[in-house]
Amino acid sequence: MAVPQLMVANCPRCGKVFQRNLRNQCSKCSTSLDDQFKHSLDFLRRNYRSTNEQLCEATGISPIQLHGWVKAGKLLLSDYPNLNYPCASCSEPIREHKLCAACSTRISRDIKQLNEKATVLPAPQFEARPQGTSRGFQIGDRWTRV
Repeated sequence: MAVPQLMVANCPRCGKVFQRNLRNQCSKCSTSLDDQFKHSLDFLRRNYRSTNEQLCEATGISPIQLHGWVKAGKLLLSDYPNLNYPCASCSEPIREHKLCAACSTRISRDIKQLNEKATVLPAPQFEARPQGTSRGFQIGDRWTRV
């Protein structure tokens, strides 16, 4: 007979024990976040040209929460021309993709250099066994190199 498990967890924001749900937060923190989001949207509707700093200062939300809403698709950057989020590599402000142009070209260049190095190195040579001395597969045969 299976023992039923309690579907409870601690809220990551306040630490209270709650019954698990899709948002992975207690109901109090969920309503608090919803209220902050509505307040932020109201501010942005009135001041659609505001920057990240102005929005955070006026509404009291953290920049990390703002970036989370942008990444989750709750705030569309196309509607707000001065909002941005940080590059995943260097934290430079960007408006699209995960990496800024400089990081993207740097990573592409590094990958190209690694691929060129891989083609320059010769393939490892394995020792060929003389015919007739077969004694089955030995793991040592696999690692014997010339």
